[in-house]
Amino acid sequence: MGPEEDLPTLICRKDHLNILRYVRAHQLRDPNLVVTSGKILLESKSLGDAERLASLEQICIAACDIGDLDLAESCLDSIVNPSESNNKSLVVTKESARYRKLLGLCLEAAGNYESAAKVYDILLQDNPSNAYAAKRKYCILAAQPGKETDAMKALDEYLSKHPGDLAAWNQMAEVCMSVSDFKGAAYCYEELVLGCPLDSNIHTKLGEAYCTAGGVENAKLARKHLAQAVQLDQNNLRAWYGLVAAAEGYLEEVEKLSKNKREAEDEGVEVAKELIKFGGEKLAGVYQGSKLAAVVRSLLTETSHSL
Repeated sequence: MGPEEDLPTLICRKDHLNILRYVRAHQLRDPNLVVTSGKILLESKSLGDAERLASLEQICIAACDIGDLDLAESCLDSIVNPSESNNKSLVVTKESARYRKLLGLCLEAAGNYESAAKVYDILLQDNPSNAYAAKRKYCILAAQPGKETDAMKALDEYLSKHPGDLAAWNQMAEVCMSVSDFKGAAYCYEELVLGCPLDSNIHTKLGEAYCTAGGVENAKLARKHLAQAVQLDQNNLRAWYGLVAAAEGYLEEVEKLSKNKREAEDEGVEVAKELIKFGGEKLAGVYQGSKLAAVVRSLLTETSHSL
């Protein structure tokens, strides 16, 4: 497979070996394609030991993904019971971590969560820092209704040991948002910002979390991150709407303060009013000439009248 070749070309050429290689190399999730190409490839019986093992693992995972448990079990059996192998170092035993990872996935796909959890427990006993097994244990709990609290605890424990996993922080943020823990979600998005400081979407989500949490200080933080989001991506309409909403929310929070505290926020109030006007002009310009222009203009007019 050359570096210039793309997936459509490989599919047209029916190059099943390189189709699987391409999917692995680019970390694509297309289980139907993997299963279709994988079946044909295995029937050819022309693979070397290393390529055959990699293909069997890939097909096994894809089969679990589409619920073809018979195929997944067949691949799993072929991995530990190869018909012939010239390289003994590539023979996988049932006690190996490689086999147990696939076994756990097959058990999960079959809905046998208890047995799958036991498999991952064994992996963690052998290697307490096994991030894969720890994440799968969280997934098992998250997949079962009524175990949301246990799932959050498992994910929290995982993050305490693997604080650099940005995907896990993003998952924890979504979990916190689902249970209305907006301050917890903001904390998680702050961790994501440290890892991806130039990602406009993360700043947007962080601003929304602060805005929803309420309070003057949170409204200021919301305004800050949403302003950063539009600076990083001028076409991020969600951030523009959020910026206007955060500025409005700030003004509402200031109104709840005592007279002395309101006076201390005079400068912030002026900044918020200017942001609402600036954001409103931007949004009005975006929708100019479209069917939604009148609706957007009406909403922005109501906001400007309240200033």
